[in-house]
Amino acid sequence: MKFLFPIGLFLLLTTLAFAQSAAIPQPANSYFQALKWRSIGPFRGGRSVAACGVPGNPLTYYMGATGGGLWKTEDAGQIWTNISDGYFGTGSVGAVAVSESNPNIVYCGMGEHAVRGVMTSHGDGVYKSNDAGKTWRKTGLSPTQHIARIVIHPTDPDIVYVAAQGALFGRTEERGVYKTTDGGDTWKKVLYVDNHTGCAELAISPGNPLVLYAALWEHQRLPWKVISGGPGSGLYKSTDGGDTWEKMHKGLPEEMGKMAVTVCPSNPDKVFALIESDSEKELGGLFVSADAGKNWTRVSNDHRLVQRAWYYIEVFADPEDENTVYVLNADALRSIDGGKTWETLSGTHGDFHDLWINPDNPRNMVIANDGGAAITFNRGESWSTQDNMPTAQVYRVNVDNSFPYRLYGGQQDNSSVSIAHREFNNDGITEHSWTYSAGGESAFLAFDPDNPRYVLGGSYLGAIEVLDTKAEAATNIMAAPIQYLGRDAKDMRYRYNWNAPIIWSRHEPNTYYHAAQYLLRTRDLGFTWEEVSPDLTRNEKEKQGKGGGPLTNEAVGAENYGTISYVVESPHEKGVIWVGSDDGLVHLTRDGCNSWRNVTPPGMKECLANAIEISPHDPATAYIATTRYKFNDHTPGLYKTTDYGKTWTNINDGIPYGAFTRVVREDEQRPGLLFAGTETGLYISWNGGEKWEPFQLNLPVVPITDLAVRHGNLIAATSGRGFWILDDLSLLRQYGKVSGNFILYQPADAMLANGSSELDETSADFDGTNPLRGVNPANGVVIYYQLADTSHITLDIRDSEGQLVRRFSSHPDTTFQEYAGGPPAEPVLTKDIGLNRFVWDMRHPTMAGAPTVYIEGSYRGHKAIPGEYTATLTKEGNEAEATFSILPNPTYHTDAEDYEAYHIFMSAMEKNLDEMHRMANRMDGMRKQVENI
Repeated sequence: MKFLFPIGLFLLLTTLAFAQSAAIPQPANSYFQALKWRSIGPFRGGRSVAACGVPGNPLTYYMGATGGGLWKTEDAGQIWTNISDGYFGTGSVGAVAVSESNPNIVYCGMGEHAVRGVMTSHGDGVYKSNDAGKTWRKTGLSPTQHIARIVIHPTDPDIVYVAAQGALFGRTEERGVYKTTDGGDTWKKVLYVDNHTGCAELAISPGNPLVLYAALWEHQRLPWKVISGGPGSGLYKSTDGGDTWEKMHKGLPEEMGKMAVTVCPSNPDKVFALIESDSEKELGGLFVSADAGKNWTRVSNDHRLVQRAWYYIEVFADPEDENTVYVLNADALRSIDGGKTWETLSGTHGDFHDLWINPDNPRNMVIANDGGAAITFNRGESWSTQDNMPTAQVYRVNVDNSFPYRLYGGQQDNSSVSIAHREFNNDGITEHSWTYSAGGESAFLAFDPDNPRYVLGGSYLGAIEVLDTKAEAATNIMAAPIQYLGRDAKDMRYRYNWNAPIIWSRHEPNTYYHAAQYLLRTRDLGFTWEEVSPDLTRNEKEKQGKGGGPLTNEAVGAENYGTISYVVESPHEKGVIWVGSDDGLVHLTRDGCNSWRNVTPPGMKECLANAIEISPHDPATAYIATTRYKFNDHTPGLYKTTDYGKTWTNINDGIPYGAFTRVVREDEQRPGLLFAGTETGLYISWNGGEKWEPFQLNLPVVPITDLAVRHGNLIAATSGRGFWILDDLSLLRQYGKVSGNFILYQPADAMLANGSSELDETSADFDGTNPLRGVNPANGVVIYYQLADTSHITLDIRDSEGQLVRRFSSHPDTTFQEYAGGPPAEPVLTKDIGLNRFVWDMRHPTMAGAPTVYIEGSYRGHKAIPGEYTATLTKEGNEAEATFSILPNPTYHTDAEDYEAYHIFMSAMEKNLDEMHRMANRMDGMRKQVENI
């Protein structure tokens, strides 16, 4: 059903304070603490590259999400809880380790080690917990950016080794192997080769903690290529706790790329090494040493072990059987004959990155893959679910006008998804609230928001399909359907971005655009396509070669460069389209694609134009969000034009280095109210970008990949925590408009609906999450008010005829008597200095209870019927007043007369029952008086 959401007007705030010039009273991040984001899911695990268990405690495990922080379960994976929010400065976890000698000591290394060109985030060093993850402190190594492994000494948890891969997109010296002997207070680099070689794996000998093995990996990413391998790569061994190292050669390939190494606990002289080498000559594979690394022999060249090496290459030895070894790749593989033959472990998501085997019980393992973490107690015959983690990495978000409205986005390493923004029940947003949508993991999704029956969704290398949601069938509609897998980008007819734009035209029926290096248009749902632009990129052929090298090619197109990365059509004018490219160009057409003008901001360096926002209020005003993280430059890059790109202004002031920008949006109603999504969180501007300030509130530290301002809400897509929604934009639209010490803000209209939410009550500690489901919006009228002191206040709710519906007070009812089965206490108004939040549940007064009387039902009053209402806040004789509406639920088929009849009947019944209970209480009181005579 289509539903038009109401748009509140900018009404003057009614206050008793004198109306001075509008001003922003204090930093928004502190003033708006009562305002809460809510997580809606989906509860479908996202990528994880780090997981471990706790020796001696088979119910407790840790999982590191890529972007989503560190998670813990204490019931073997039934419920996962984030334990890093509020402590970590970045969200991507590369390694986690628990001390064998003291399981309360946990180290977490930041920055994922299975480093993609997209959807990969850097870290900020090592964190340590002394209380099993309840609290954390940072111990250093921030510049390392990506940490692959942490190894803790088996008997001394103050001795720790860190395998630092180092910066992904640049050459830095902060990489190699680091060691601390004082629990992280100080660190010493003990193994280093050069500024583009890091440590990909580190193993300690179970029989002698002075013996360590390190896999050094020469690697780097350019925006157009992944480099894996070179003279810096090598296997090293230390026999003195890391003070000195010896490079191992005998029996190993001369050319090496990414490697992994593991020591057999049952025979520490036996060491396995998984090695990337020349893939065409098949020189890589699994190697074994029977003499602690002096000599090596290849035992398997099975391509499954080393394919796509930069993303995988993980090997683990069974703690009891030296012939049982596990290799992680696209599949999880196990050999029970020392690596000669292999079987596949099934039952979880694919693409595997880490494995912890319980040293006391090798049947018990936890595995990390692109769907999160999973736990087994039977050697992988069955696993715990991965559909209970809200850790999705979502590329983009689009929103329809259904009721409830739905969010659409592609989830990395999974499918695209369509999810309802709320449910009308007490269960919240569950697996029943979402479904698969068109395209694949990297999809842009496009549709007519008023009729989203047909959804166009993309995937990598230009794949695109149209999904008929009514028929539940999809059709491939790729322009020039050619298999591009493994080709040089310069040889492709169309060079598509990994996240290739697709948009629906609001001005031309049945018209959609898809972008490669050219802009493509279809007017018949993809049956035919036409090129409607020239090449809108730099088209530098030297950056259009193979996706990977020198040892292994990367074939799936994520390294395609010189592609269009963003397309947006003007909401104001037909024929006006803006286009941005991944190599830093911006083009504009104002005549329906007949001609194009290069409007790139002067002096803007080569960068990824990740988002373009046309102002909802001015057709000539546009904003660009750019990023240079693929050049190892984390400077924010926001630009603004007010003249169709003739001139530009850089508008980064207030966003620090490190919070590189991915998206910018402007509010639909308040001109100049901007939101910027960055690598580390959200920023807000009240003046069109002249100045920014943090606006994180309870949103976790997570990369924000996209934002949408729709239906009065701010919607965020994140890389590691799924979708989040901020419901109360009406408050932001009024903020700073009127000065005063006593303000009642205009409430947003509320929907008459069933269901409940954690947001029905106000709690400063609520983090916006539920461990089992997505969170519904508050089911009631959300009222915000500002106080300058803690004087007593009351709040009256009256209907359109002035009749009192409900009264609330900041004083609790001292006469209230609580008993089993009785009515709840009346809500109490908070009176904190600053902003306060209160939710009226839209109900009439609660009826009196009678301790000796049982009723089958609820003491709560009936819900108010649709109509206009007035809220009056009173403090020391002063009043502030605001009006709002309760709207009918469009899924109910009830007319005004029926609502009124319902109200009359329920009011009379509740009045009679309330009087009966009060009379019973009085009689009971008199009886007790008589008994006491």
